[in-house]
Amino acid sequence: MYVLYTLCLLLGGLALLPHILWRGLRGATYHHDLAERLGYLPWVAMPSVRGCVWFHAASVGEVQGIKPIIASVHADHPTLPLILSVFTPAGKRMAQSLIPEALHIFVLPLDLPWLMRSLMRHLHPRALIVQETELWPNLLRAAASHGIPVALVNGRLSPRGFRRNCWIRPFMRRVLAHVTLFLVQSEVGAQRFQHLGADSTRVHVMGNTNIDRALCAAAQPRPAPLLAPLLHGRRVLVAGSTHEGEETILLTVYRRLVRDYPDVLLVLAPRHLERAATVVRHVQAQGCYAFRRSQWEPGQACMLPETSVLILDTMGELAALYSLCTVAFIGGSLVPIGGHNALEAAVFAKPLIFGPYMYHFPELAALLVQAGGALQVRDEAEFSTHLAALLACPATGKAMGEAALHALIANSGALERTRQAINALLRTSQAPRMHSEER
Repeated sequence: MYVLYTLCLLLGGLALLPHILWRGLRGATYHHDLAERLGYLPWVAMPSVRGCVWFHAASVGEVQGIKPIIASVHADHPTLPLILSVFTPAGKRMAQSLIPEALHIFVLPLDLPWLMRSLMRHLHPRALIVQETELWPNLLRAAASHGIPVALVNGRLSPRGFRRNCWIRPFMRRVLAHVTLFLVQSEVGAQRFQHLGADSTRVHVMGNTNIDRALCAAAQPRPAPLLAPLLHGRRVLVAGSTHEGEETILLTVYRRLVRDYPDVLLVLAPRHLERAATVVRHVQAQGCYAFRRSQWEPGQACMLPETSVLILDTMGELAALYSLCTVAFIGGSLVPIGGHNALEAAVFAKPLIFGPYMYHFPELAALLVQAGGALQVRDEAEFSTHLAALLACPATGKAMGEAALHALIANSGALERTRQAINALLRTSQAPRMHSEER
């Protein structure tokens, strides 16, 4: 099975190479880290990284999620070198700005057995700690062959991912056997991993450390949001991380509502910033005034007319907008993308609306809906009805927002539990033995 997996990976990589080069010509940056993807990491042979703790996270969201875990390990073991691998260029950029504790940040090489064995042989980490769903078979197998413990933190399996893995259950049983510790978000997740073959004695329900991270970030003192003057006197619907097809639905609903609530301002924050120009065209086609955030400088006088749509085409300001909004919509949920993280809005005690496609975050979506802090709608008509009701009754929205925040507080504490589990794992792992030529 491992041979077949490796062969498929090689063939898939060759098939994708023209696409990667084409994306590079169009501005994507996957090809910039091609040397790292092929295993060229000159620093791995340095004595300073031998015996490190190796963390791995896929992209931006996972990097943000693993940050407090890395910080806690660094606080408890300040002399241990820490390294972080990621899968995407965006994840690497985020990690470089967000995680100063990491001695090296790099793109994970292709999951080929000879590359993974070489990394393990040079680094011989004290532990490999992977985030959420990053179960690369050859990586885990190489770690096991070198006696390196593996911990999955914030572990989760979406319904779709679980169904896919069930088709290769015999192979997944072998892959999961290489994981020392499964620290998962929910009982449902624990059952899914066990169904795929994980040893039940290794599976522990910790909760979602992202809740602790989000609550901590929201509690930090912050300057007044730069965008506050643009939103002054308006009720604000923030649609975060939207995708193709959703903006059309949102604009149709907005045009309908603005006739009764002319002070409502729609903010569209596309998930991929390169789509900003396309979103502007969608807005203009609907007869609305499109205003790009990048065109406005703080302090500049600007009065947005009625039927205005603010397009957030800058990085790092979505959380500030959630803190100021009246209602928050979670993108990727009205179209079959799987939804995005609702925590950023929920920690600011805002009422949430999302569509039927939240399969990337099913436990969090269910928690917020059951607590009365979020509404899950089936289609455009339900979305329009519920949004109008929230605008008509601000007290309902306020109560929903408070319910969302209280639900998160009641389900916090996973970070400390994860910290204790990792410390126990590191106490039992051995420092690497030095070869005679290294002494």
